[in-house]
Formats: sequence, structure tokens, C-alpha cells
Amino acid sequence: MKTVNLLLGFFAAALLLSGGCGKSDKLPPAPQIGGVTVDIPKLNAAFADASSELKTAVTQVGFNVRYGKYEDALMALDKLANDTTITEPQKKVVNELIEAAKKLAGATPAAAPAQ
Repeated sequence: MKTVNLLLGFFAAALLLSGGCGKSDKLPPAPQIGGVTVDIPKLNAAFADASSELKTAVTQVGFNVRYGKYEDALMALDKLANDTTITEPQKKVVNELIEAAKKLAGATPAAAPAQ
């Protein structure tokens, strides 16, 4: 009886441990800012195997979008778009984000003048 309980315990533990061992290839959902979809996860995935210089520019885009600095994000995206080493799929993602950043930059109200 003890042997059966021991085997059932090992079997249950193996089932529990194997259930959590799986890598999901699914990207997180793209956030919406002001009704505009900004697919930063897709940009990160497109440049996952890029050079460190390109990854730095991608990181700058993410930070600038997150903190509402859309003009700075556009400058970083422009730097990526004009790089000769990026592939066509990467260029497509960059162009999609440029359009989204332009919409966001045009939608943000100008800063109030200091008094």
C-alpha cells in the first residue's frame, strides 16, 4: 500500500512539474495609447537578433513612447528606418510605428506656456 501511495505521489508531482515547462511564442498584446495601437512588442521581436546599436534605438523608442515623448520616438524610429542593415520585415514594422507615433505626436496638446 505504501509503495502505491509513493508511486502515485511521484506521478502527481511529475504531472504538476511538467505542466509549467513550456515556452510561449505568443507576443504580449500591443498597447493602445489615445486610441492608437503602438506595437512595441512586435518591434522588439523584429529586432531581437539585431546589433547592439539597433537594439539601443529600439529601446529608446519604447521608453519615449512610454513617457509620451513622441517626437523623440520619431527621431529614433527615423534612425532605424534609415539604417541600411535592417531587413524588409524590420522596415515594415518601423514604418508602422512611425505612422502610429505621428498620430500620437499630432494628438498631444502643446505644453502650456510658462507664466
